Amino acid sequence: MAPGMQNKLTLTRSTVDGGAPASSLRLAASVLPAVFPLLVAAIGVGLWRSLTSLTTVSTPEQLAAWFAIIVPLVLWLVAVWAFARAGVYARPLAVQVGVVLPPVIGLALISRLPLLPQLLAVTPPAWLIASMVVRLAGGIFLIAAASGELRRPWFNVSAGSLDILIGVTAIPIAVWVSSGSPVAVPVGIVWNAVGLFDFALAIVLARYGSGPRDMLLQETPVVRALKPTIMGIVTFGVPLAIIIHVLSLWMLIAD
Repeated sequence: MAPGMQNKLTLTRSTVDGGAPASSLRLAASVLPAVFPLLVAAIGVGLWRSLTSLTTVSTPEQLAAWFAIIVPLVLWLVAVWAFARAGVYARPLAVQVGVVLPPVIGLALISRLPLLPQLLAVTPPAWLIASMVVRLAGGIFLIAAASGELRRPWFNVSAGSLDILIGVTAIPIAVWVSSGSPVAVPVGIVWNAVGLFDFALAIVLARYGSGPRDMLLQETPVVRALKPTIMGIVTFGVPLAIIIHVLSLWMLIAD
């Protein structure tokens, strides 16, 4: 074996088998999946605050609207983990369907909510934007690419870089939009458009590089450790982020 290749394999093994890098990776791999139920909880709190500000709507109507949104989100999250344990996402096209179909269904159902216009009117646009700080979790795609375990890491480099860009700028853009600056709204629209473009580009690159399905089938040390988060991002985080970006665009354009 060539010395360079041997050194690379030794570094990879040391990353996952012992030492500080391995400990950090194991800690991240065990903690990061918690970001998805925490996101649902944050949405639940923000949604309830918006609903209770609708003084012309009765409490039973507020509760009905809250449950109509949160219960499907919780069931969706549970279904994702159940499908993953059953190996559903290892099947051809299962990941692609899991990314595209839920936001289409979700947006169709949300658009039918009777309180939606009132709800969007009282919800600060900055809330939806700020929630996308969760996309920092996509930085794990860069970790997978840097591990050297992927033959064609184009998807990982693109998805990880743009996820970090959107996640890092989420809070500053939200603060700017909440300031009422007339320039902030066009910037927020462009920011959301970039967030959606990231997903469109990722779908294309996944066809030609080491995409999510390839990683979910791979058993190399680093990728295996990151699988729960990769699965959660692709099958829950990305579809939910698409819904949030679309709703955010809707609010900014209508503002």
